[in-house]
Amino acid sequence: MYTREITAAPQKLIQNGKPVFGTFDTLPKKLDIKGVTTPYAGVPYPPILSRLRIRARAVYVFSVGDYVGLVQFFDNKILNMAEFSLWNTRRGTKYVYRKFLGVRRKMIPTKLDAGRCSTRTPGRRIRFSWNHKSGRLLLAVNVRGLSHRPEIKIFAQGNFNDAAAKEIISVKPAPTMRRCSATWYASVPASTKMEVKGVEKIAVENVNGNGLLFVNRAYYKFITRGESLMASGVIDGKRVSLRLSTTSLDAAATSKYNDNVLFVDGAFTPLPPVCITHPFGIAKDWIAQDFESMVDLSFVPQNSYSRKANFILVNAAYDTVFGFLNGTVLDADGSKHELHDFPAVAQISKIRL
Repeated sequence: MYTREITAAPQKLIQNGKPVFGTFDTLPKKLDIKGVTTPYAGVPYPPILSRLRIRARAVYVFSVGDYVGLVQFFDNKILNMAEFSLWNTRRGTKYVYRKFLGVRRKMIPTKLDAGRCSTRTPGRRIRFSWNHKSGRLLLAVNVRGLSHRPEIKIFAQGNFNDAAAKEIISVKPAPTMRRCSATWYASVPASTKMEVKGVEKIAVENVNGNGLLFVNRAYYKFITRGESLMASGVIDGKRVSLRLSTTSLDAAATSKYNDNVLFVDGAFTPLPPVCITHPFGIAKDWIAQDFESMVDLSFVPQNSYSRKANFILVNAAYDTVFGFLNGTVLDADGSKHELHDFPAVAQISKIRL
C-alpha cells in the first residue's frame, strides 16, 4: 500500500533560502514561498525578478443538489482573473461568468489564519474567505444574468472545526529541488443556499454538502502545462473530496512528492502518482490510473468550455470539462470507495510567460 510521510508543518516553508519539502497535517502561518536562493539554474537573479515568476491560483469546487459549482481566482501578476461556473448535472447545462482584473499586489493572500479573494465589480461579485479563529470558510456569489444566462446568488458556509473537515499542506520540488510548489488543501462540509433566476429557476435552502478548496503558489517555468481531476460531494452519507493531477512542475521523485489526495469524512489519504490520459480527445472518456492499484477511475465528459487570454507577456489557455467519475479508489486503511456517476471537474491548462 502506497504511503507518504506526514509531519507537522514548519513555521516557514522557506528556511535559509531553501524550501522545506513534505506533506504536513498542520498549517504554517503563511503559504509563502518567497526567498528561495537562486531558484532558476543557480543564476543569482535579483529577488524582485524571481518573485515575478511566482504564480498563484485558488480553486473551490462544491456540490449542491443537482448543481456543481467551480470558483477560480488566477493571480498571474500582470493578468488576474476571477471565474465562476455552475453545471446542472441533471440537465447538462452550464453557465460561466468571468472577470478580468487589473494588476493587484496580492490577489490571493499568503496568510492562512484569515484571508479573502474577491471581485468588487457590480454584476460579477465573487468572494470566498476563510478565518480559522472563527472556524469558517465562506463563499458568496452574486452574478447578474443576461438573456442566455440566469442571475445566480449563492451563499455557502463551511466549518473548519467539523469532524469531517481536514486540511493539509503539500510542498514539492517544481520540478527541481531549487524551486518549489506549495499547496493548501481544505475539505470542508458546507451548508449552502442558492437562488437561480432567469433561464433556469430554482431555490435551494440550507443544503448540507461538501466543498474542496485548493490554493497553490509555485515558481513557474516559461511554459507550464497541467491536467487535473477534482471532485467533492457526498457518497453514501460520507463526505468525499478528491484531486488528482499531473503537471510539468511535478517533481522527479513523484512517488515521494506529489499533490494527489483523497479525503473521506475528515480522514486524509495521500495518493500515489497517477497517469491521466484521454486518448480520443478531451470530449471522450478520460482514464486515471496508478501503479499501486489504489486509483482506477474513468471520467465521462458531459459539458465543457475553453478560454484563452493574451496580455503583454502572458499567454494562458484553459479547458474546463464537467462530467462524472466512475471506478474505485482506496484509502489509507485499504477500504475501497466506489464512485458511480460522481460529479467532477477536469481541467487542462497551459501558461506561457
